[in-house]
Amino acid sequence: MGRPPLTDYEKYIRTEELLALQKPAADLTCHDELQFQIVHQVAELWMKLVDHEITFAAAQLKEGHTARALRALGRVRGVQILLLDQLSLLDTMAPRDYMTIRNALGRGSGQESPGFKRMLQLPDEIWPSFEALLQTRAVTLRQIYEQPDQHPELFNLTEALVDYDQNLQAWRMRHLLIVYRQIGVGTPSLKGKPSDLLAEGMKHRFFAQLWSVRDELFAEWTKTHPYGADKGYHG
Repeated sequence: MGRPPLTDYEKYIRTEELLALQKPAADLTCHDELQFQIVHQVAELWMKLVDHEITFAAAQLKEGHTARALRALGRVRGVQILLLDQLSLLDTMAPRDYMTIRNALGRGSGQESPGFKRMLQLPDEIWPSFEALLQTRAVTLRQIYEQPDQHPELFNLTEALVDYDQNLQAWRMRHLLIVYRQIGVGTPSLKGKPSDLLAEGMKHRFFAQLWSVRDELFAEWTKTHPYGADKGYHG
């Protein structure tokens, strides 16, 4: 008795090809390897969508379509939350199983992920479109942040870009915490000591101007606030 014909859903989603991308059960190095492979494959799909949406948002900004760009960036934020949340599945692995999977992975590393590499490149691709929009609107970042209610759409755009930056940093940190959990804090990974990678990664801001404007605002605040000049920052 043959297999029933593919449904329209299976044809559209291409489930046969998709579900054939994981190792067969008989070839798994350990029970947890299927989860490990699926989590990383799904992450590549989500990152492909991030690329798609930010590229679209950049094009929309060039045309001055800020509302449509905001919708795309809102979707990106949702995807980044999913990317972060799904990493918790990897915490369910025992270190011994992770080490077994590492043998199958060889010298492969998450740093080689094409989706991750694209996420690092995307800020440089959308920022020129945003800067051009500010020039067209004859407004500066400082003006937007000093009077956000007078520039609500532009303020929301800047904060959406900060969300991308912050969520990408959070994802990188969470990924390194998984490494800590599996191989320890001091054990070198294939790309170096995890703590060194974390420190190096946290030095970088993808939208540096959006962080610098906060420094400017706070410096101005400390000149006028009764507690600012003498006491400094109060968290």
